[in-house]
Amino acid sequence: MDERLAFLLNHSDDIFFVADTKGNIIYTNASWSHFTEYSREESAGKSLADLSHPDDRNKLADLFQSIISLQNAEGFISRLEARNGSFFTVSWSACYDKKEQLIYASGIYRDEDLNIRNPYNISDKVQHVLASLTEGFFMLDRHWRINAFNPAFQKLVKMTGDELYGADFRLIDQLTTTEEVVPMFEVAFQTNTPQQLQYYDKHCKGWLRLNIYPYKGELIVFIRDISHIKIEQLILELEKKVLQLNFMAEYPLSKIAEKLLVGIESIFPEMYCSILEVDREQEKVYHLAAPRLPQEYCTAINGARIGPNAGSCGTAAYHREQVVVSDIANSPLWQDYKQYILPYGLKACWSTPVISPKGTQVLATFAIYYDTEREPGKDELQMIDRTINILRALIESKRNEEHTAEQTRRLQDIAAISSHNIRRPVATIMGLVNLFDRKKLDNPLNRDIISHLETTALELDDVIHIIVEKTINV
Repeated sequence: MDERLAFLLNHSDDIFFVADTKGNIIYTNASWSHFTEYSREESAGKSLADLSHPDDRNKLADLFQSIISLQNAEGFISRLEARNGSFFTVSWSACYDKKEQLIYASGIYRDEDLNIRNPYNISDKVQHVLASLTEGFFMLDRHWRINAFNPAFQKLVKMTGDELYGADFRLIDQLTTTEEVVPMFEVAFQTNTPQQLQYYDKHCKGWLRLNIYPYKGELIVFIRDISHIKIEQLILELEKKVLQLNFMAEYPLSKIAEKLLVGIESIFPEMYCSILEVDREQEKVYHLAAPRLPQEYCTAINGARIGPNAGSCGTAAYHREQVVVSDIANSPLWQDYKQYILPYGLKACWSTPVISPKGTQVLATFAIYYDTEREPGKDELQMIDRTINILRALIESKRNEEHTAEQTRRLQDIAAISSHNIRRPVATIMGLVNLFDRKKLDNPLNRDIISHLETTALELDDVIHIIVEKTINV
């Protein structure tokens, strides 16, 4: 195995193997071992068919013949069996080395010709492998010039080969080289040690992971879009944080909602988020949280009525379903409201209602604004679903707390009435009874006592009615 090829493959996240024309495995990389749980030594000599799903084995012979005949193949799917007996699906690309009669395959776990200038006389075999990688690859010399790259990197930055070759990496407009990116490359150059970096790239509008490896005075860099994984991780952390705040009495719903939206906007920096609470009469919406929206706009729509043409939020609450408006300026739903938002440069708004667990009420609306005309993508839709679920839990929890607090207050009122308002007339009655002259019933004093007893009894009856009323409300 070529030294440079082995170095590249063992630092790639792609699953890689080399096999002979009969499907016997000769070489595998670290990613193969990670997924299959077989070491390189254990994998060597095994038949690929033996490690494949039974339903895929009959196709392998035909597939290998096709690869040998056509010299390459892309996008074929197979399932491999790990040591623990579980199967996982891989999308493969492969090429055939006619001279050595070996098949090189690179695959990505499932949930373009190499455009490379060759100043270092990189072998055809290495070029074929690099071309099949799904993650971006490029090389930098000590003067920051890009001297090699693969189609995946070219696709990421949307540049032609002539534009990329010899370009100064630090000056590529199609990548956002933040303050932390360039220093990490400098560290790799100066210390000759591998570095890894994850950051949000504003131009690519996603999270990128860079694996940087010094090699003979230059840097080999693998770059992959990890937005889906990173977003999932960050949202999970945010959910845990928000739920912890929910158990703290000093955090009202508005403050927790604010924290939630600040977290979402840090994960999706282009978003402007808003939560409007719907009143119990299901008639109006009221501002709850909107960290980045203009205060004037929030004030203008506070208390607005819901309806079939009441912007994105009022309409979503009215129809009890998600409303996506990609162009506010020309949407009939925004006819009466666009004058409040367009001056601030916001052009799109998607709103989703938060409906109570029993489906009886709309609790709130969760809205996302953008300064460009656009519709939601897969990651955004998944985030919206998760946010709706956590908002439902938060609002229901806080309302239950308010209900419990009100019940407690009423019970305390009942206790106060019982301990004071009842005790006083009862004590009066007991005192009057003791004064009653049982031996001389016609004693004039008895008449006064009976009169007082009647008055006190009426007072006691009023107290009992108050207690009954408060008990019913509890």
